[in-house]
Amino acid sequence: MLFSATDLPAQAAPENHLSLDGQITADGQSVTLSWFDTQSPRVGSVVVNRRILGQLGAETWRPITPPLSQAMRFTDNTTQPGVAYEYKVVRSDRDIIDVGYWATGVGVPAVQERGRAYLVVDETVAIPLRAHLDRFERDLIGDGWQVTRILAPRDDSSAPAENLRKAASLRQAITMQFAMDQEGTHAVVLVGHVPVVTSGRAQPDGHDARAHPTDLFYGNIDGRWRINTEGQLLDHRLPSDFIELQVGRIDFANVSDSDPDREVHLLRAYFDKNHHWRQGMLGDLRNAYGSDGWLTAEIYGLRNIVGADAVVTGGHHDVGEDRPWLWGVDFGDWQGSNYAQSYENKSVFAINFGSHKQIFNAPSNPMTALLAQRWYTLAVGWGARPAWWLHHMALGGTIGDVHMRTVNNGHAEQPYRETMDYFPTGQYLWRNPIWVNLLGDPTTRAFMLAPPRQLAAQSDDQGVQLRWTAPLDPDVQGYRVYRARVGSQDYELISGDTPVTAMEFRDTAPMLQAQYMVRAYGLKDVYAGTFHTLSQGAFAQGDTLLTTATGIDISGPKDIPLALPQEFTAPVKGIIRAFIAGPDQGRLDFDGNQWVFSPPADFVGQIDLPFSVSNALQTDRAILTINITE
Repeated sequence: MLFSATDLPAQAAPENHLSLDGQITADGQSVTLSWFDTQSPRVGSVVVNRRILGQLGAETWRPITPPLSQAMRFTDNTTQPGVAYEYKVVRSDRDIIDVGYWATGVGVPAVQERGRAYLVVDETVAIPLRAHLDRFERDLIGDGWQVTRILAPRDDSSAPAENLRKAASLRQAITMQFAMDQEGTHAVVLVGHVPVVTSGRAQPDGHDARAHPTDLFYGNIDGRWRINTEGQLLDHRLPSDFIELQVGRIDFANVSDSDPDREVHLLRAYFDKNHHWRQGMLGDLRNAYGSDGWLTAEIYGLRNIVGADAVVTGGHHDVGEDRPWLWGVDFGDWQGSNYAQSYENKSVFAINFGSHKQIFNAPSNPMTALLAQRWYTLAVGWGARPAWWLHHMALGGTIGDVHMRTVNNGHAEQPYRETMDYFPTGQYLWRNPIWVNLLGDPTTRAFMLAPPRQLAAQSDDQGVQLRWTAPLDPDVQGYRVYRARVGSQDYELISGDTPVTAMEFRDTAPMLQAQYMVRAYGLKDVYAGTFHTLSQGAFAQGDTLLTTATGIDISGPKDIPLALPQEFTAPVKGIIRAFIAGPDQGRLDFDGNQWVFSPPADFVGQIDLPFSVSNALQTDRAILTINITE
């Protein structure tokens, strides 16, 4: 397949990607970087640069070595525990310029307050999604976000000028909310078929130049987007170089066959798997796969996240279906309908590169179709043009961090390299293009810690007694207890700076109308180092009794599909029951009205399907036992 540059003023990148590996000592006082498996490892002059992970701007990189001749490794003995570092290694020799990046740290502090999330919901799906949206909002709050919910009109591509007006009005509403609180991280989560705007005339995949859909329009607060007399946006680069807000889209309108019920089902299924991941129900995955020479930067980023030995060569439609994966990077199938009919990919995060895929609103788009895979996939991007800088997830960063760093890379009108945080950006020197979209929830991250379960609150004459059940997670070291007034998102830490190690806590000075939140606290030991982290919150309000989910037993004859209980189809009185994963044997399918289990031919025996039960405050898990008889 042939590719070419766009009509942007881009040029072939003079640099290549440098394959790095890194080790940090247990005390955090020494970091060794090496590049042994890079082509011709002992050539040229090497300069190692460093900055604090999270710093912005090319000027924040500081060289920490003089030029090193023909080096294959470097040890930095000036690091400290409790700090996350980012390294850039540049190797040059005549026509060779190789650049690589690495993130590392030991004992990095936990992030307690994450910022503000704008939950922007297509008004036509808001009512059928009410229980799932309420749970998702609670998940965001329980992860340290303040949440602002905004209702949005539905996209109407048949009336582009009016659609752009709707989008501009929505952008203004987001901008007004942002203006009231600009501190910290801000993330926009677009749910449903929120208006899609297109802009510019570009050909990043080498095909005909065309306008591209861009959700960056909603995250670019101070840019003045150009528009022609036909009401079309003209910019093929961000008009102000940067987005101020992370943006991700959860939208299945183009893979629903114009069936609103199927669209709602896919949205519910997405929020179910999102919730299961946050609850630690999908495992603590430490593996990845990657394929295709276009995606070298992304595959090298996977090495930072899980280690080179845990990155398998393969794609979405072979190894990606074998078992659950934290990350998958591949060219992938070009035909989106095949994802629904033939594939069951199991990567939580994915890059799905290839021609036309960046047009995410096209019918049966493969990126959207991959996001619609059951059980696992939570975020999808179109990589390579430009490269995505995945190493920002190595120490617990979000996919929104990755996306924002990829978009906000350099200043388009200023000298190259002098203003670039990262290079090369792929085969060509892309800077701030408008087609860098993220599908999925931008607030999701790797290496989740499981939260406490079955939180109960009981009032007595000495205050409020909280008790909970410990999660089955070896990385939990204790718990933090928070309190807020009912209806407020301002949770105050009431258990002190030292985590509680018992499975109980007494609030001796309770307030009226209080709601409690308990989060597990732990240390994740990952390939890039170690970092402290907090789980999702478990909630209790008033006198909440300890409750547990109850298992379900059903039976059916062999070789006949079995309809599963109706309560798995849609929420019942605000309670959501959702399957966590498919069966080890047989098939589980949704026929448009209910879930149906098809047993293997001639199978007689028991099949266990784990499922979650979520009420207004908490989540527990149970087993649906299916007995197949003669």
